[in-house]
Amino acid sequence: MTTAGKSQGPKIGVMGAGAIGLYVGGMLAQGGVHVVFATRGRTQEAVSRGLSLSRYDGFKAELKPAQYEFGGVGSLAECDVVLFCTKSGDTESAALELLQVLKPGATVISLQNGVGNVEMLKRLMSPHEIVAGTVPFNVVRLSPNAVHCAMEGPVLIGPSKASAELAGLAKSSGLTLDVHDNLDAMQWGKLLLNLNNGLNVLSGLPLRQQFEDPGYRKVLAMAMDELLAALDAAGIQAIGATRTSPRLIPKVLRLPTWLFRIVARQQLRMDETARSSSWDDLKAGREPETRFLNGAVCSLAEAHGRTAPVNQLICRLVDDAFAAEASPQLRGDELLALARSVSR
Repeated sequence: MTTAGKSQGPKIGVMGAGAIGLYVGGMLAQGGVHVVFATRGRTQEAVSRGLSLSRYDGFKAELKPAQYEFGGVGSLAECDVVLFCTKSGDTESAALELLQVLKPGATVISLQNGVGNVEMLKRLMSPHEIVAGTVPFNVVRLSPNAVHCAMEGPVLIGPSKASAELAGLAKSSGLTLDVHDNLDAMQWGKLLLNLNNGLNVLSGLPLRQQFEDPGYRKVLAMAMDELLAALDAAGIQAIGATRTSPRLIPKVLRLPTWLFRIVARQQLRMDETARSSSWDDLKAGREPETRFLNGAVCSLAEAHGRTAPVNQLICRLVDDAFAAEASPQLRGDELLALARSVSR
């Protein structure tokens, strides 16, 4: 493990040094915050050489290893706050591993995709304080030690003493971090957006190019309609993780492309490198996260006497893509025909 020479202040750990973990932790570190990354294998070797950060607006930073610490999970033992950024499928094993080393009184903030992770962390890591969070923007991993933020947006976290302190630290780093009172509802709003992750795998296209195709947009709108109907049946509120109301997003997606570009221009402020985290998982040979995203819609719908055939279709097709280790590169009209056939 390396030891960075840092000024007095809280020590922030990162559990899960993927694209989000490296970007959020890296931005804090370049702002002078004491950051420790739990790493292993190829990532540990890569960050031992430095960390490169870039952003859609031209921001760039090259961090030297002396600006942060890295090591195994044991290196998080003295952290005051740990940003929990693992894949949903790794939540249980990573939480139990972290629990063995985390000091009393440390706070864990989940920045994971999907719903249900916070509840699992609370169950497994009591009496540590667990705080919900979400990252509604896209980060691309260009190499093992280079990450690129491809669109704008703040990191959102729930209220706690640690949250307020972290928000203060973020101000000097160039990272926008906001504390929000109703993260449970916002996580459902984020899930609405994450339903596109699997579609991005199936298209094989960068996000901006994918959103130019009305076929993909209509399939996404159908998947979102299923989630909104399931939320209504369950009596669950969803708050938008972007400026657009969750109820309006499917309607916007169904607009003609020329009008969609105008109405959604704020959301389309992303560069050509933007891809979904599921695409990154496919390229890296990891397990698909779709069962925690589209699969969560299916489970919620079933629990309340409804069905979610489009989300089931997406889960099946993404599983097939991961089994084949390649995107099927389905055209938008092809995918739309499949979605319509299962939803009749």
